[in-house]
Amino acid sequence: MYRHLSRPSRGQIVAAALDSIGAVAVATGAVAALDKVAPATGLGVVYLLAVLYVAIRRGEIPALATAILSVLALNFFFIAPVHRLTISDSENVVALGVFLIAAVVVGRLALAARSRAIQAEERAALAAAREREAEMLAAASSAVLAGADIETQLRNLGTSVRAAAGASSVRLELASAPAAQEGEFAVRLPTGSRPGWLYVSEDAGWTKADLERMAEPLAKLLDVALERERLTAQAAEVEAAHRADVAKTAVLHAISHDLRSPLTGITTAAGGLRSEQLPAADRRELVSVIEAEAARLSRLVDDLLDLSRIQAGAVNPRPDWCDLHETVVSAAGTVLADRGDHPIEFALPADLPMVQADPAQLERVFSNLIENAIKFSPNGTPVRISGGVGSGLVTVRVIDRGRGIAPSQRAQVFEPFFRGRDSKQGSGLGLAICRGFVEANGGRIQMQTGTGEGTSFAVSFPAVPQPAAAP
Repeated sequence: MYRHLSRPSRGQIVAAALDSIGAVAVATGAVAALDKVAPATGLGVVYLLAVLYVAIRRGEIPALATAILSVLALNFFFIAPVHRLTISDSENVVALGVFLIAAVVVGRLALAARSRAIQAEERAALAAAREREAEMLAAASSAVLAGADIETQLRNLGTSVRAAAGASSVRLELASAPAAQEGEFAVRLPTGSRPGWLYVSEDAGWTKADLERMAEPLAKLLDVALERERLTAQAAEVEAAHRADVAKTAVLHAISHDLRSPLTGITTAAGGLRSEQLPAADRRELVSVIEAEAARLSRLVDDLLDLSRIQAGAVNPRPDWCDLHETVVSAAGTVLADRGDHPIEFALPADLPMVQADPAQLERVFSNLIENAIKFSPNGTPVRISGGVGSGLVTVRVIDRGRGIAPSQRAQVFEPFFRGRDSKQGSGLGLAICRGFVEANGGRIQMQTGTGEGTSFAVSFPAVPQPAAAP
């Protein structure tokens, strides 16, 4: 099957006529130059070259016209009687007839070759386009797999299409109606769940028809991304529900365990106070037990309330100028008043800068850290509290000389209800509350520990310009 060409324009007709005349003229000159060495009818093959040239360049009709014009030129210039369009010898008539038939056949063969060449070029161009489309879809598939959320995956898909289409701007949106901007055309993506649109700038190397053909596979990739997001959200909900159940179980277990001991002490002491024969000294001791256990319960309730506010994001600190030196000393005094005497080594610079934070919450933080350090320090071994300024931070460190924290436990020390170093003391809320209060005030808390080398907790806040001194 030959390729049917569109109807030629006036300019194409003129160009074909000039090619035909020029080719015949060149062939005539060549035959004239060779007329002395070969018979004219034998030199007609030169005109076949002219026909072949025109057929390849211009097609069948110009080639046929060139063949006729070649016969006329050969007859007029080289076959007797010359310079006349008559033939005196019948053999020359046959020769010219054969030449015309040969010229027509050559023209047809050249046209067929030309058509096959055009079809081959079209198939090659189509194959190259399909290859580009396949590469684009492969890149888009990788982009879908690499995307963390649907917005990221939409951007990744747009990047893949932009690179393949050579467009300056490509974007994908999930919307019920198109909203193309100036200089863009919209292509609907036939997605199965949510309607989507592909917007491509008009300078794209692909036509709108090319992009419409790519819309279906892109829509399927987008469906995969949407389904992936749905499954991820569903899995996150399941995981959140599971964690909530685990946390609920941990809370119930911790509360039941931590409440039982002081309640038992209070109940036992209250029962002992019923006795009328109880000596005054024993009565005072039982009252002191009730007071101590009630204070322990109060601290546990306060910790639970603080933790609930932290987890709900309702800490609501009241930032003010906070003197860390004064805050730490006050926190240490509170702890020593509750736990008895324990050596504390203060190494805080006198000129430690003030920070912007809630003083009451920071005192609670340092009270928990100092109490924790005393609890895990050997008797008589001082807890060291140091501080300094560096890297734009004001830092206070609380250091104990205990046996450190095992590597398997270090990632959990700030988790609620975690009791480190195999301790069965406390509620396991102190460090979780410390982290919540510190971070709510714009700081950070870090742990440095080893096995058998003690543990250090560093609380840092951004260094800020200091307030002007009072006159």
